Amino acid sequence: MGARQEIRAAIKSAALELAQKDSYWQDSRARRFAAKNLPSIEIKFMTQGSYAYRTLNSPAQIPQQEIDLDDGMYVPVEFLENGEPALAARGLFAFVERALLPLCQTHGWELDSSKETCVRVKLWRGAHIDLPIYSIPRTKFVQLRENMAATATAMMTRDSVQGTWKLPPDQVMLARRNGTWMQSDPQQLHDWVEARVVRYGPVYRRLSRFFKGWRDYVWTKPELSSLCVMCSIDGALRDLDGLPTENRDDELVLEVAKRLPSILADRVRNPVLDHLCLNEWSDEVRQEIIGEADALKKEIVTALERTGDAELVVQHLQNRFGSRLPYRPDIVKIASKIAAVQAAPAATVAAPRVIASTSG
Repeated sequence: MGARQEIRAAIKSAALELAQKDSYWQDSRARRFAAKNLPSIEIKFMTQGSYAYRTLNSPAQIPQQEIDLDDGMYVPVEFLENGEPALAARGLFAFVERALLPLCQTHGWELDSSKETCVRVKLWRGAHIDLPIYSIPRTKFVQLRENMAATATAMMTRDSVQGTWKLPPDQVMLARRNGTWMQSDPQQLHDWVEARVVRYGPVYRRLSRFFKGWRDYVWTKPELSSLCVMCSIDGALRDLDGLPTENRDDELVLEVAKRLPSILADRVRNPVLDHLCLNEWSDEVRQEIIGEADALKKEIVTALERTGDAELVVQHLQNRFGSRLPYRPDIVKIASKIAAVQAAPAATVAAPRVIASTSG
């Protein structure tokens, strides 16, 4: 968090350059047009992603996996007649990296220029900060600033974007390193996650962390995205008879795991961009992911329904979640066999064949 504050301060202190250099604008005419209305540029930041959702896990495999913090950078600017921001997307990447270079050299951090939609600052082994760059209409920036000031306490405690601002999604543009802009509003996704928490309770966040933990233990660089995992959990919970309870996470993990293979085999849609599919994988990747989901299902069923040995319960769970799930058979409670039989669904069997008889 200290690194985040230093990065923000460095970028804000260099913001005056944006209004002065033609290279940061679509063309010199755009810069002069914008500069008349905006002699100085005030940049705002809002943390997003798993940190804001409170679903951040420690890495399962170090150094291949890292903790990341997504800190969105918002720049107010005039929009041109073609609907694009007057600032140049490629120029903004250059501006941010130029502003951060002295800071990175001082701390021994590394700038990663390989990311298409963000500037990445590698802090140390196992941690980095991503800075996606957004433009918003200058006329809306006052609203953003006022709303952020009104929720300053909440922002300092959770750094969440919830409730701080509302803009039509087509007015939030994400810069790409190739010089183009794309519509992208992280607030929509944040609102969707918060709506799941309201609907299901805090257990939704815990389930998201559990299944992200499984994914990160199985794959070093997973094709299965966090959003796809969270949408799959939503689908599984919607399929339950009633809302989930807060007192038996093990039962909920079991129910989600049972449904996960079929959910992933079907189309999982982006919750805020319905035309986008989150599991458009190659046939080989699809087969692997569904296979691992099926293996998870079988292991969880074995651990929670088919053994009365506490050590075996933990061993089966660690086979799929790794050693981050502690080896504590002493705190495993085994239900009685009678209770287990009563809880199990009744099996459906074929009706016996009735043979005609004349006796009696």
